[in-house]
Amino acid sequence: MMLEFVYDPTGYLVTCGSDEQQLLAKEFALLQFLFENRNRTYTREQLLDRVWPSEYPVERTVDDHIYRLRKKLKRWDCIAINTVRGYGYSLTVSEPKQMDNPSRSDMDMKTTMSSLFKKYHLFGQGKSLLALSSQQDVLGFEVDPYYQIYIHFIQGDLIWFTYDNGIPVREKLYWLLLFYKGTAPNPEQMLDFCERALASGHLSREQHREMTILNILEVYADAGKPLMAIAKFEHTRITVKEDKLSGFVMPVAITEMYVFLLAGDLDEVKRTAVHLEELLQEKPYLREIGRYIIVKGLWLLTIGERKEAIVMLDEGLDVLSMSLNVPLQLISTCQIVNYLKEHVSDVALLRKYEAVYESLNKKYKLTKRREEIERIFDSILIPL
Repeated sequence: MMLEFVYDPTGYLVTCGSDEQQLLAKEFALLQFLFENRNRTYTREQLLDRVWPSEYPVERTVDDHIYRLRKKLKRWDCIAINTVRGYGYSLTVSEPKQMDNPSRSDMDMKTTMSSLFKKYHLFGQGKSLLALSSQQDVLGFEVDPYYQIYIHFIQGDLIWFTYDNGIPVREKLYWLLLFYKGTAPNPEQMLDFCERALASGHLSREQHREMTILNILEVYADAGKPLMAIAKFEHTRITVKEDKLSGFVMPVAITEMYVFLLAGDLDEVKRTAVHLEELLQEKPYLREIGRYIIVKGLWLLTIGERKEAIVMLDEGLDVLSMSLNVPLQLISTCQIVNYLKEHVSDVALLRKYEAVYESLNKKYKLTKRREEIERIFDSILIPL
């Protein structure tokens, strides 16, 4: 068990055991970030991105804050902020020797926690996943390696995915493809990377299947090739049925609705919408609710119901934010902007959602990350 640290953001107080220390706001944010990501090394630039995301300080700012933190925390021998020469900083914690929590080796507990993570994942409850994973030391369990990556993904932690953290780039490839889709890339470039990834052999069997039957279909549509996506719908339905992928039923239906919308087949859009509303009545999963509402909003715009459409689009983005799925929030905002540019003439509305995306761009530095991701793709994916 780790020595307990308690963070109080209301007063920027951090408590170690029975001793507390008052910090300044950015000192508090920097310490909390390093503590939550202890034993990992971050460059000054990466720390600026995470602790000062909407500001433009210089790298010296990080050094100054590290210096002040070390002075304030020097009486706590258990915690150390280390300088990694030529790279950046890391935080380590010395853990007192204690008996290991017996639940860590209990198979029933492992099965229970694994089932709980899968349920929260299915329901689209990202915040629940994050809350559960943050308590693994207290509750006495270890987060499955898949969810260790997935939790970084849903938080939009692009820094984690683009720097060298000991995980091979090939294992992060699939997640980077999904991230890239949310950085407002050129649609043809996005399609090229997806096709190269499928041909590369770097994706796992499950990732290859999911990309083929689901994710690439929207990419075809975004690239102006919705008929190519529609031609693959039958293969997708057969795969979902034969492989018993019940969790894919609603995401596939939402993708079909979106592709039909871009193809201009409003009858199929309406039919799919009716089907989806029946499914969501049975299984009101947050992630799927958010995505469906957004696609429905785009449909309403197309048929001239502007006022209701705006309500739908805003509500859908709010649901995705509430459920904590940053990549899907980014992708959906990109799709709204692109749809307004290509299919609906509404300058005021376009400016509104461009501003929404620009806010996300500033927060996550998407334009900058897009270039980094492209370099990673070009380094591991052979051109077709």
